[in-house]
Formats: sequence, C-alpha cells, structure tokens
Amino acid sequence: MVTLGRTEPSEAEVNTASDALAAQGLSGWLARMQGDYYSRGKVTLEPLQGIGAAHDADWQAALAAFHAARHRATH
Repeated sequence: MVTLGRTEPSEAEVNTASDALAAQGLSGWLARMQGDYYSRGKVTLEPLQGIGAAHDADWQAALAAFHAARHRATH
C-alpha cells in the first residue's frame, strides 16, 4: 500500500507513482478512502483509476489486500 497524502494528488504525483510501479512490473489502484485507517471503525474505498504496469488490475484483490493490511495494523 502506498499513500499519496491526505489531499487529492496532483496529476504529476499520480504519474510518478504509476511510473514507479510500472518500472517494477507492478500495478495497483488510485483510490479515495473515507474513514480513519488506524481506528477499528468502518472505512470505505472508492476506486478512481488503475495505475502501474497493467491498468486492468483486480479491484477485489486489491480491496482484500488493503483490508488484510489494515487488520494487521489495527489488531
């Protein structure tokens, strides 16, 4: 998981992150999160765009990985 801050990232920041992922043969998602990552309360993620090597990255797999990482960080 990579975060780009608490505000909307600029196009240049998104391109930099996308290029860095692609250089490693990785792909991912730019998503907007609602809620507090480190609380045990509910958070929601809204997919905005695929980034990196493959723009057809599996959103459900990314969502499951996010929630697993968050669970490890908060329990």
